[in-house]
Amino acid sequence: MTAPGCMAALTPLATGATVSPEAVLFESLGTVLVLGDDASVGEVAEIVARNHRTVVFAPGIEARAFASHVTTVGRKVTAVQGHLGAFQAQVRSASGVSDIGAASPNPNRFFDMVLDLCRRPLWTSELAPLGYFAPGGGAKEQAAAFEAMLALVGKFTKPRYLSYQTDLCAHGVSGFQGCTRCLDVCSVQAIASAGNTVRIDPYLCQGCATCTLACPTGALSFKFPTRDALGRRLEQTLSNPDTAKTVLIVHSRQLAASVQATIAQQGVLSLVVDPLPAFGDELWLRALALGAGTLVLVADELLSPKSRSVIESHMLQMHAALPTLGLARDRLVWLQERDLARWLDEYGAEPLGARGQNELESASNGRRPVSRPSASPSWARYKRLAWIDDVRLLGASVGAETTAVLPAGSSFGQVRVNAQRCTLCFACVNLCPTSALKAVDAKTQQLVFQESACVQCGLCVVGCPEEALSLQARFAPQTLANMTRTVLQQDEQLACTSCGTPFVSRRLLASSLARLKDHPVMAKGGREALMTCPSCRQREMLSPS
Repeated sequence: MTAPGCMAALTPLATGATVSPEAVLFESLGTVLVLGDDASVGEVAEIVARNHRTVVFAPGIEARAFASHVTTVGRKVTAVQGHLGAFQAQVRSASGVSDIGAASPNPNRFFDMVLDLCRRPLWTSELAPLGYFAPGGGAKEQAAAFEAMLALVGKFTKPRYLSYQTDLCAHGVSGFQGCTRCLDVCSVQAIASAGNTVRIDPYLCQGCATCTLACPTGALSFKFPTRDALGRRLEQTLSNPDTAKTVLIVHSRQLAASVQATIAQQGVLSLVVDPLPAFGDELWLRALALGAGTLVLVADELLSPKSRSVIESHMLQMHAALPTLGLARDRLVWLQERDLARWLDEYGAEPLGARGQNELESASNGRRPVSRPSASPSWARYKRLAWIDDVRLLGASVGAETTAVLPAGSSFGQVRVNAQRCTLCFACVNLCPTSALKAVDAKTQQLVFQESACVQCGLCVVGCPEEALSLQARFAPQTLANMTRTVLQQDEQLACTSCGTPFVSRRLLASSLARLKDHPVMAKGGREALMTCPSCRQREMLSPS
């Protein structure tokens, strides 16, 4: 299935019109590749051929007679890639894998659409690319596919949904792989690893925004709407000072008339955000920081399973974190659309005093009252700064620190160091994509950690030659709000035996000498060379003597 929102966003390109840089162009000549397991797909292929040039690949199909504009090949296709107007497919033989583009009547040797009638469709992702149909054997589903294919001939555009900032990405550094959250959650395989960064196929991307919710840094962000635009809408929606006891419902499409009537009767606020995952968890917390009594996120039946799973995992993370901010877990609610009416009825019957419990909780934790401030200038670009801003609004920079253990895979937490193993080689500092780990040269060499910048990507762990590092997912609001720095490891600096400049920690030098003690270079002045700084070592190597 293709995302309904993406199909709705597909717009025919008017004759002579130019394509905006914010859009991608699809060009379909109407050629359909029909795939099947056997010759029984011939009847369906004949229906398709009434309106399209058709190529059929199925074992035994060559024995069936077709009209002249139908090409039949008695082979089983084993793989399909591409999108509307640019599908490619392969068959397997004793000599290897071969592309079947020669069977296409199109000049570019591509197929414009694919009708996959195999019992096990070749495209296995939750969502299929535009132009790919796998309706199964049902007559109703097949008729819907025929109708959709008729509308997919010509030139079309759709938005480029995502913005990607490589400088914020924590996917990889120097060949080591770190964060893969966006790759793990994409429902249509539109995101792939590209070395130290990721590559987004804008033709496959269907704008579900799940990757932007999963991305911990904001390297991936949604364009329609942006975080900044949603933040402004949120502030406008919650601008009334009476919203402290008000429910805010965020949903992606129009609610049933009966539910709308209940919302109006109870004075509940609502905000439409399509797609729902574009309303990220930094905005969930911001809604509470701006005074919403309860935030309710509503999932409709069109939300993909992966999108649901990602929202639910972030809900678990948030529910673990809320008590550390003096907020009850029930301030954040996740509902299926079918359960919303019943929840509203129960909410309407709840005593007003119970709804104000969060204010008592906040006071008991020594937090200062929430003020309505302006966001930090970098709020819209940096997701982590948005979180820090939200936590500060909730008064977490004052009072005693309370921490919460978060579920595995969460993007908040600390790095722990095995002091016996760490030699202060600072490989982790060079790998850290967010500068959460830093090397400080003072009277001693120090490895300093800023938890507010850490997104738990794991690059420091996989790149540590001493295997001295580990991650611990947790939420520490005061540490986050104050952007606290902690010394994880420190050691005496040793001076160069030649010029006297401090240049290496005692641990690192001892480790290097121990590892190289049996190397032949140590018998040729290697030990003395290791005890000099890089500048003196280079000078010695270039010396004529």
